Amino acid sequence: MKQYIAALAVALALMAAGCGSQEEAAPSASPVEVALALAPKEPVAGEAITFAVTVTQDGAPVNDARSVEFELWKDGQEQHEMIPAALEKDGVYTAQKTFAEPGSYYVMYHVTARDFHNMQKHPFTVRAAGGGEPASQPAEHAAGAPDGRDSGQAADHEHGGEHGANHRHTSGVDYHFQPADTLTANEADALTVRLTKDNQPLAKAAVRFEYWRAGEERHQFVDAAETQPGVYGASVTLPASGDYTVNVHVEKDETIHDHKEYTLHVR
Repeated sequence: MKQYIAALAVALALMAAGCGSQEEAAPSASPVEVALALAPKEPVAGEAITFAVTVTQDGAPVNDARSVEFELWKDGQEQHEMIPAALEKDGVYTAQKTFAEPGSYYVMYHVTARDFHNMQKHPFTVRAAGGGEPASQPAEHAAGAPDGRDSGQAADHEHGGEHGANHRHTSGVDYHFQPADTLTANEADALTVRLTKDNQPLAKAAVRFEYWRAGEERHQFVDAAETQPGVYGASVTLPASGDYTVNVHVEKDETIHDHKEYTLHVR
């Protein structure tokens, strides 16, 4: 009898410990917080710049982020560059980049961690090696945004040098169009667009890709599926080589009815 009672007590203790472990492992519902820093604070052309984000949740460092990347582009240019970041220490992810030319630039971090996706755009200035000022500054600087950080207003920019088109939009939606690196006629190719508004992913929107070959009147449409918050993709098969126009249509509620055109070259 005593042995039975002792065994029962051990079993209950193990069950209690297991329950406690499960409670401790329950994911937090609190959002993931991200803070950006640049070193040096006044970058110089020809010298390496360290981009760092500190990722936390409930004040504790997040070391298991699924993806951390920095998107970089010069003010007024369409070509963007994505560089991956690596975990340096508790909650801090870093990457380095050297800019050959002085001028005004933007960095947008992309952090995917624990079912959250954070992205925010910030302007920064790269000075000439001799200490000279760049010829122009991003709009955020001109508007007097405090401490050089993003003012929170979405801006018009494109991804990919030959893919962008100068079609302005007024709804405040920011487009990041990402076609496949190489497009081949009569083969299925992926089209992806990342949408943000006020520096937050634009989720649960209705997105369609309209596309047609240069000189042709017939337009085709394909609905895009949301693969993660604010990211929409679809597969298309373009029937012949040449230049195509892709018009990205975005609708949400009664407030957003927007579109933007891009040019694609198909081999």
